[in-house]
Amino acid sequence: MAMSQGKSANNNVVEILLTNIPGAVNAYPAHSSNDRTGTDWWIEHRAGKFLSVDCKVRAEDWSAKNSSTDDLALETFSVVEKNVVGWTRDDRKKTDYVLWLWIDTGRWLLVPFPMLCGVFTREWENWKSQFKTAQQRTVRDNGNSYHSECVFVPRRLVWKEIYKQYGGEISVERVAA
Repeated sequence: MAMSQGKSANNNVVEILLTNIPGAVNAYPAHSSNDRTGTDWWIEHRAGKFLSVDCKVRAEDWSAKNSSTDDLALETFSVVEKNVVGWTRDDRKKTDYVLWLWIDTGRWLLVPFPMLCGVFTREWENWKSQFKTAQQRTVRDNGNSYHSECVFVPRRLVWKEIYKQYGGEISVERVAA
């Protein structure tokens, strides 16, 4: 959350969101209490509704040094010890979009969350067996700790699977019938 609202990222996030979400008239950081439901930024829309954005800000864009690391860290479990599903496959999140922003290169990626969640829910076990995974230990204020886990999936593969699932491909079986 702190990185997603870091001082150096604010102007870039606002510019990206206002420029690339049709009808957006304002963008502002969400209250920290919204983070657990998947909202780092709120977009005020011309139609009077508000859109939720989960922002993944990264200081370093590893793909600038090595194109094979052009991947997205997608969370499989938010609490490994209790098998709590990660944000990427949690369909209870109120998130409308996920924005990745790499500060050092200025590169960014904006993805509709429901589509990402649908694809990841279907593919996460397959991707976990194919790609690098990592666990991160988090220590709570009370001294207890837990681990979250993510899998690093190539960005282009994520888009390919989104298109495959939501792109309206014609079914050969239905045409033949």
